[in-house]
Amino acid sequence: MNKKAFTLIEVLVSVVILSTVAVLLFEISTNSKNSFSYLSEKASFTTLSSLPLMQNNPKYHNSDKTLYEYVRYDFDIKDDELRKYLKETKIHYDQEEFAEFSPLSESDEIVEYNEEMGQGTNGFTILFDKIQISNKQQSTFLYKIDIKQ
Repeated sequence: MNKKAFTLIEVLVSVVILSTVAVLLFEISTNSKNSFSYLSEKASFTTLSSLPLMQNNPKYHNSDKTLYEYVRYDFDIKDDELRKYLKETKIHYDQEEFAEFSPLSESDEIVEYNEEMGQGTNGFTILFDKIQISNKQQSTFLYKIDIKQ
């Protein structure tokens, strides 16, 4: 007997394989959409968190303010939707001293202040501050470096 058609078992096996591949592709697509959405929100928050960093004012330490309060004196915002969005977006600003480093403090080569030359010591201190900006869902931080003589 010459057999030219597929059997029922072969057809069922191929349907199961194809449906499994389709489900896996759908799951991969959903995961990549979720990842893209998360990364998009994170990038947006990081961009918005730069607004309080422009002020770089220690008086904002440990405060909850809207983004509009940070930019209202620097920018004339005419777009009502943007102004509303900035007034609704509340963030927490926290600045703390993270570390202090004096690279020449143990060396004997520190030059004392010379009044005639108008120069200070060669010794200096590097201050590292950690600034954290957060809202209810996300947070971002950076380190600020100050050099103090």
